[in-house]
Amino acid sequence: MKTQRSKKTLAVVTGLALAMGSLVAQADPGIRDPGVNARQHRQAHRIGQGIRSGELTRHETRSLVEQQRDVRQLERAYKSDGKLTAAERRDLHHEQNQASRDIRRQRHDAQKRN
Repeated sequence: MKTQRSKKTLAVVTGLALAMGSLVAQADPGIRDPGVNARQHRQAHRIGQGIRSGELTRHETRSLVEQQRDVRQLERAYKSDGKLTAAERRDLHHEQNQASRDIRRQRHDAQKRN
């Protein structure tokens, strides 16, 4: 039973990474930011590692995945006008820094998946 749940959660994170990849492929080259996209992929990978190792509980995983979704939505909103300004890029990096800190904090707290 636990294996099925962890497989399902891993499938969600994998789907998240694939969705980010497809968005990158569709993006106009003038508004792509490889740094932002690479960080999104690394963070999704770190969440997946936390799931596999049991460092993340279901609630923590859900929260981190939602945070990643919010960053992607913000990126989409910023790029909707066909350009990504320096201020928008700075804001995206700020949000990704916060997400990265949250991933680290959740993976290294005392809570473990049963």
